[in-house]
Order: sequence, then C-alpha cells, then structure tokens
Amino acid sequence: MNDRLQRNFCLFSNQSGKRLLASFLLFICLLASGCAALNSDHGGEGIKAGVPAGRLPFPSSRRDAAIEPTVVSYPDYRDPLIRMNRAIFSFNDATYRYLLIPLAKSYMRVIPASVHKSVGNFFYNIKMPVYAVNHLLQLEPEPMGRNLLRFGINTTVGLLGLFDPARERWGLEREETDFEETLTGYGAGYGIYLVLPFFGPSDLRNGTSMVVDYFLDPISYLAGNPERTAIKGYDNFQEYAPEADQYETIRRKSEDPYIFFRNLYLQGVQRDADY
Repeated sequence: MNDRLQRNFCLFSNQSGKRLLASFLLFICLLASGCAALNSDHGGEGIKAGVPAGRLPFPSSRRDAAIEPTVVSYPDYRDPLIRMNRAIFSFNDATYRYLLIPLAKSYMRVIPASVHKSVGNFFYNIKMPVYAVNHLLQLEPEPMGRNLLRFGINTTVGLLGLFDPARERWGLEREETDFEETLTGYGAGYGIYLVLPFFGPSDLRNGTSMVVDYFLDPISYLAGNPERTAIKGYDNFQEYAPEADQYETIRRKSEDPYIFFRNLYLQGVQRDADY
C-alpha cells in the first residue's frame, strides 16, 4: 500500500511540476508577446501596424517600414472603447516596464547570439503553414511554393529548421505573410482600435488575423495546454526581446502614453494603407 501511495505521489508531483513550470513560462511569455506587439507597432522588423495596400490586390510584405520621426495627431478619432482600452493599457504599461523589459534584457545578456538565431530559425520554419496558406489565399502560388521548398530544405539539411541553408546556400529568402494581409487584400478595413491584454495595440482586423493564424500554426496541434501557450509565448519573447527596451524610449516622448501609442498605431495603419 505504501509503495502504491509513493508511486501515485511521484506521478502527481511530476505532473504538477510540469504544469507549474509551463504555467510560469506561459505567464512570462504572454507578457513578452505584449512587448512584441508594441515594438512592432512603431516600425522595423515585425511591424504590425497595417499593410501596404498600395500594391493591391495583395501586398508582398509590410515589414520594411521605417520608424517615423514624428507622430501625427488624430484629435477627432472616435475611440468607442477608450475606457476599457485605457485600463488595459495601464496594466500592460506597468507589466512591460517592471517585469517584461528587465526580463528581456537579462535574456539577451545570457543567451548567445548564435543560439538566439537558431531558435528564431526553428520557430520560423515550423510556422510554414501560416505563410503558405495565406499566400494561397492571396493568389500568390510562387511565394507559397518557395515557402514549401524552404521548409523541405531547412527541415532536413537545416536540422529541423535550426539553420537556414535555404537562404544561405540557395538564396531562398523568407517571405512572411499572415491573415491580416489576406483580409486587407480583399478590402477589409481595420475596424475599431483595440488594446489587448499583453499584446498591446491592435484592431479588429489584426485580432481576427491572430485567431486564424493561431489555428494554422502547427504548434497548436503538437502540444497540449498550458505547454502549447507557453511555447507560443516564448516564440514571441525570443523574437522581440532584442527590441524590448525601445518601448521605454518611445514612452518618454509622450505626456499621455495612451494617446501617443494610439496615434502611433493609427499612423502606421494609415501610412501602410497609402503605401
């Protein structure tokens, strides 16, 4: 009887330990994804502020926008969810400054650049279905084919995507896209402005894209919760950790951070719509 109790206790402890660790990673990494969204909204790699609609019907990339030197004011902008958005923004702001940004800085000091690059390669490679399906929906078979070829090369020669011989040896560059670009190509507007917990500035179109791309991501089916969400959160964290401290730099420019970041986001949407 004692042996049986001991075995059950060990099993419970192992399961609990795994779930506790996964839950901790989930909490930290969801916070990281918030900074990811905010960094992407003010330009540079991973910009999420909108898409360059000037190359309709479907833009090939929205990740080449530069940081804007000034921020346009939108005094007449109707923000129907401003009270809720402000509350979420305040929560996010405190979380970024007092937890996420120090964590990201420590992460970048500890993790060697080569390891960070390989981790990024792995996550990009495994998300191939997100890019391929959206290229198909955008009626772009050539980029879809190149993504499939990249996946085949990097999964085999590149050791499960840890390395990128498809680009380094064969010149097959990354061609990212998502469901937001697909919606924009079909004429969908961005809808109302939203501030999402942890994820930061967004809009109805972008939020819809996040949901659809979630189900296109193989990680959604390769792990159970909370491990699955922790892995996805870590993906966001490792991608944007190098830019985490930019949030503090931008925040210092504003008297009202909520309005400043809202204007910055809307400026990005408008700029890319006229791209």
